[in-house]
Amino acid sequence: MSVPPPAPGGQQPVGQPDPYGPPPGGQPQQPQGQPGQYGQPGQYGPPPGQFPPGQQGFAPGQPGFPPGQPGFPPAPPAPPKRSKAKLILGGIGALVVLAIIAVGIISFMKSPATSNAGDCLTITEFTQGGDDPVKADCNDPKANVKIAKKLETASEACPGGSSGAGYDTYSVTGRSSYKLCLMINAKQGDCLANFTSQTKGYVKVPCTDPSKDGELVKVVTGQADKSVCEGTDATRVAVYPEPATTMCVKTNE
Repeated sequence: MSVPPPAPGGQQPVGQPDPYGPPPGGQPQQPQGQPGQYGQPGQYGPPPGQFPPGQQGFAPGQPGFPPGQPGFPPAPPAPPKRSKAKLILGGIGALVVLAIIAVGIISFMKSPATSNAGDCLTITEFTQGGDDPVKADCNDPKANVKIAKKLETASEACPGGSSGAGYDTYSVTGRSSYKLCLMINAKQGDCLANFTSQTKGYVKVPCTDPSKDGELVKVVTGQADKSVCEGTDATRVAVYPEPATTMCVKTNE
């Protein structure tokens, strides 16, 4: 088949394709009304910075995600604020309750109701309504009396009955009823104030103290007999049948 010669000026005849392809640097012509092979929508996405209607994305100059970005959960709600004042008051309330419980336990442990024979107490007043006795170490100078015997009821008599035994007593009546038979917690050579008082508790003082009104010139354990005080300067005798003890006391009389 013969090829017609080119037209003058190198132009191809109208309607005839160039058998040697497009000229260098030229672009293939596309039929009008049809998208190009590389211009079909969606094959490689829209040009940078452009998004189809209804879609979101990064655009040049926009930091982060725009508000309402779909596909990301909302930020978690802020935790509720606690009142510092309520926390402090709650802590103080708990401490107060614990302190009250602790004081109650300590008071009960020091109560004479938990005492037994051989324990020592501090008594400031022997009158009704005076300070309650408080348990104390027998070596404490304020421990002025020792429990010789604890009776189950307040109506019982201390050992020796009406024979003139020298016990002091402390009684409790009611739902918890008992009586304590008390002897002076002192040793030979000790001096006392309030020895001759009818109500005040004994107080150990130096023998040079002007308030001294009693001096233990002789103390005998294992005997409850006032005759052991014969030949001493004692003007008064305290006899305790149980445990058997005799105290010879010189007073200012």
